[in-house]
Amino acid sequence: MEERTFAYILKISERIARASKVKKLRPLSKEIAENVLKREGVIIIPGVRGSGKTTLLSELYSKEKNAIFINAEVLAKQGVSLLDYLHYSYAKGFRVFLIDEIHILPEWEKDVKIFYDETKSKIVISGSSAIALRVKGSELSRRATFYELKPLSFREYLYFRVGRNFPKRRLEYFLDLKKRRKLEKMVVPYLDYFLPYLQFDALPAAFFERKEDVYINIVERTLRYDLAYIRPIDNFYIDVSYKILKFISLSPPSKVSYSRISSQFGVSINFVRDLLYSLEQTGIIYRVAPYGKGKVRKEEKVLMPLSFRSALCLHYNENPDKGGLREDFFVQHVGKCFYFKTGIERRTPDFVVDDCVFEIGGPSKGFEQIKKYKKAFLVKEAILLEKEKEVPIYLFGFLY
Repeated sequence: MEERTFAYILKISERIARASKVKKLRPLSKEIAENVLKREGVIIIPGVRGSGKTTLLSELYSKEKNAIFINAEVLAKQGVSLLDYLHYSYAKGFRVFLIDEIHILPEWEKDVKIFYDETKSKIVISGSSAIALRVKGSELSRRATFYELKPLSFREYLYFRVGRNFPKRRLEYFLDLKKRRKLEKMVVPYLDYFLPYLQFDALPAAFFERKEDVYINIVERTLRYDLAYIRPIDNFYIDVSYKILKFISLSPPSKVSYSRISSQFGVSINFVRDLLYSLEQTGIIYRVAPYGKGKVRKEEKVLMPLSFRSALCLHYNENPDKGGLREDFFVQHVGKCFYFKTGIERRTPDFVVDDCVFEIGGPSKGFEQIKKYKKAFLVKEAILLEKEKEVPIYLFGFLY
């Protein structure tokens, strides 16, 4: 590699790192940074576009010794091999390698594996999809540690809006009426912020930049560029991706199915299944697997990271489905869960998390759908709830 090429990539990458540095790091990024600084080996930080991955890496860049910041897009534009650049950097004395947006590089996992096996250097990677990076990173599974950077939690949002760093809580905390009452009383004065959080502010890029088109721009880059790094695409595939993403954002989750999308857009069910898997890999949708054996509905429930649903609805001059927003919020915050749909009865609860069953609904939601389950809870859009098995939905925003 020519020294001039190395120096140019280094200069542009450092400029990006400096421009992304902030004075006040979001709590999740701060927590991840503290953990990363203590670790060695390969560390992978996935997250949807706009969640603050570059900002997090720039923070690490300012703290790590003998570190080099590498923007993968700059590397790709210069036509330089990742492995060659890593070797050249190592020869110059760098020992910590921070690689941003690595998902755009083909077969990056092979280069990282070879370089790590040769040098045992610390390598921190960011990319736009937890699933895509986990799939690609399977060759690094014994070497890699993952920290996912999600959109802002409601807790983090209040940290920036009102300057209060509320405690993070585990799920069990919210299921105990006496314990959660303390947190409810602290949070109630700030619940006017819950709606703007849901509707637009959940993604750091949207909250801090205050540009109405930030979500549309992210969708544009995701569908036109990120998909191409996952699979071969053409104009037809991109066009149908836009239409299906619009359909998902405007529809109640219960109305989104493979067969309905297939008939609506004149494509095969296999095409729909493949496209939704690809969209999930970019991080722009969530797919929640069904729960239990002998399930009738074998396909996943399709949801979206906050605040994509409401922002896209605003773009299309439509009102977002309230039930969809609630489920987006719940799934984003609880993480791993299952969609409860057995087909045995006409109406069943919504989600299973560990050994708990949750039904999500508005203020008037009743117990009918969960009455036969022992460890079951209503998650309601309400301020204060007096019953042991009723939990205000906003409390789940304090899980991270």
